[in-house]
Amino acid sequence: MRLEYELRDGTLVWIKNPHTGVVSYVVDVRGKSFAFALGERHIPHGGQLLAPEAVSHATRDCPFCPGNEAATTQELFRITAQEMPAWNGGVRDAPWLIRVLNNLFPRIPDALTGGRNESYIVIEDPRHFIDAPRAPGDLMYTGALGEEHFLQLLMSDARVIRRAFENPAVRSVVIRKNQGRESGASQPHLHQQIIGSPAALPALAAEARTSREHPEFWDELLELVERLGLMLERDGAAISFQSPIGAFPRSYEVVMPGCRRMLHELAPDELRSFARLLFGLLRVLGPLPLDYEIHQGEGLPIHAHVNARLYPYSNVAGTLNLPSTIFETAAAIRKALERT
Repeated sequence: MRLEYELRDGTLVWIKNPHTGVVSYVVDVRGKSFAFALGERHIPHGGQLLAPEAVSHATRDCPFCPGNEAATTQELFRITAQEMPAWNGGVRDAPWLIRVLNNLFPRIPDALTGGRNESYIVIEDPRHFIDAPRAPGDLMYTGALGEEHFLQLLMSDARVIRRAFENPAVRSVVIRKNQGRESGASQPHLHQQIIGSPAALPALAAEARTSREHPEFWDELLELVERLGLMLERDGAAISFQSPIGAFPRSYEVVMPGCRRMLHELAPDELRSFARLLFGLLRVLGPLPLDYEIHQGEGLPIHAHVNARLYPYSNVAGTLNLPSTIFETAAAIRKALERT
């Protein structure tokens, strides 16, 4: 099995996702109206800040805000400002900067993981809102954390993964992030989920099957994205690119193609490279609704799938439309990454 796609005059016409079988066709949708799909997005005007009462109400009722720790499950560990001296969040007396606990609602029943809840929540930052919010939707977002903070976040994830694998009933772990209402996030305060499973999670199993049956898959995909101008950035062994086989019209990947180890097994320089490229994408996407998953294990190269969710999505009978502007978008993102 080889990566299946068609080029005409050097331009991608269609490509098949070898994991899911979905065929993506490149089409020009610039004249199409998405007014109903996107809906009305409120953009505040003027310089008036969100009322202090509204800020207080939101943070008082949020279980992930400092001061509300008793509203969550028992804390497993926290990262404090003393452990992150470069933190520039402005609230130096915050009791914690990252907080880790079990999910109140396990993704997988604990009866299947040896009686232990292997679903975790990682609260990424104590701030509920960005600085000087002007609307209730001006929430803190991952791309505003800072590169060192994001590295510390992935180091915390690695610590959770190590804990999960101490349970012999856990065979597979995934890191999941939803940002924004459109992505399906259940809490406005920025956070990740980490999920331990008693068997290979289905998406990881499908990717592992492709890797076994087609060992050259990643080499072929990277050669193609380089040829199409979709490559974004390199750092050591890590590579980021705009993906032509993503689950959404605008999807991105960060991969370490030669690394078959998991997040908690990476050397410090490898983890830093992976974190820097993933954070670079999140910083460019900013507060847009998005999701990402970090896939690892099962003989896979460690990689992250990033999906921008603001844009309309429609998978019809196993087909997806890729906007022809993805090539221009990739060039714009490369420039943005170079500036930052």
